Amino acid sequence: MLCKDFAYGGLMRFFEEISAIPRPTYHEERIAEYLCGFARSRGLEYYRDEANNVFIKKKGSLGRENEPAILLQGHTDMVCEKNSDVEHDFLNEGLKLYEDNGLLRARGTTLGADNGDAVSVMLYVLDGAEGNLPSHPPVECLFTASEEVGLDGAQSFDYSKISARRMINMDSADESQILTGCAGGTRTILRLPFELEESFGEGVAINVKGLAGGHSGEDIEKGRANANKVLGRALLDISRDFDIRIASLNGGSKDNAITREASAVISTKDVEGLAKRISQIEATIAAELNNDDREFSLTAKRCELPHKVMDEASGKKVIFFLAAVQNGVFEMNRSIPSLVEFSRNIGVVETKDSKISFTFLTRSPQNSQIDFSLKQLESYAELLEMEVEHGNSYPGWSYSEVSPLRDTYAQVYRELYGKEIEITTIHAGLECGIIKERVPDMDMISCGPVVRGLHSPDEYMDIASFERFFTIIKNVLAR
Repeated sequence: MLCKDFAYGGLMRFFEEISAIPRPTYHEERIAEYLCGFARSRGLEYYRDEANNVFIKKKGSLGRENEPAILLQGHTDMVCEKNSDVEHDFLNEGLKLYEDNGLLRARGTTLGADNGDAVSVMLYVLDGAEGNLPSHPPVECLFTASEEVGLDGAQSFDYSKISARRMINMDSADESQILTGCAGGTRTILRLPFELEESFGEGVAINVKGLAGGHSGEDIEKGRANANKVLGRALLDISRDFDIRIASLNGGSKDNAITREASAVISTKDVEGLAKRISQIEATIAAELNNDDREFSLTAKRCELPHKVMDEASGKKVIFFLAAVQNGVFEMNRSIPSLVEFSRNIGVVETKDSKISFTFLTRSPQNSQIDFSLKQLESYAELLEMEVEHGNSYPGWSYSEVSPLRDTYAQVYRELYGKEIEITTIHAGLECGIIKERVPDMDMISCGPVVRGLHSPDEYMDIASFERFFTIIKNVLAR
């Protein structure tokens, strides 16, 4: 075991076991098989659906068998991001975990604590081999699949199988908080078809690297640059003074991650002059960025050029759109000024099959604001003759004035650590919104250990916080 002084050895072992199982979104077959095998070997009742959601039930401890059940919930899939210089096959390789001064990380990739921490907690509770639960009511554990792309697993689950009317979602990232609300969201893909024409001059690869990235909901207010937007700015600048054509444009791989790297291959007759301008643009942008993005670089280097490139008219549309489309925070909450209310992230740009696609994720607890964003993107599409596709919509979750479960959790935290827990909401999607919609009388909270750098290779989990978090869960279940 990596963390030898960890109080709950089985809990950390479960985290290491699931980290060895590849579990990208839409590829949760192996983790679902593992969970079902776990339940069978312990004689636990379980159910697996076609979406690879897994539901496992455990009876209450002696004397508490007939109490109302409590539901623990988290998702099995993970965001698969890696540094560009790292070789890692997320479909076939497990993660390479290591401890770093009290933090748990993965080498060059996302850690998968989002939401492997919840999966391992549920397994540890269901296992009970170390006597970690001195007393507990009936426990129901819902392991949902495909959360990271629009909460698809939670959308498809049959909630009639759940008897619990109290739920602890464990997809939050700070032990000192209880989340009691979240934003809804919708993905939009705009596709611009283009014609090809003969290339001219020489090929130049323009690369944006070194940005911090992060979660497009939880980190969107931190002022971190989006590589796709930086690339659009650079292309707009050089297109004013240089005759260029775009061969390809690519950046990011997830709509819910702030893009860290982006690249363009272009043709030009003045490589030297263009490279000099890019260097000037790099210095200008670097001076504007915050400290999170201190590793930023913008470079231009000669590269091989394909025989055909994007036609001039389409290239101008691409540059205009990428430079002009609004990205980031649109509005802050009027009642809670520190909370983001409305945002949009351009997470993916991809050139493929004579089309260039732009993938956005709009977030807000207000459906009216999401609708406005979608109409705005549709207007761009109409102007620039682009195809539009909306999908992966999920509802927000509104704060409830009355929540006995929230009160219990807050009391346990106060007794354990001698201070008040923060009660807040989050500008990110949680499955709580879907579950609350399907089970309206469910009393729910969201919580979790300290995890930072979500959706990026900088992701880490605070080991001491993970230990404290399970201590809280154990004591809540004991009430």
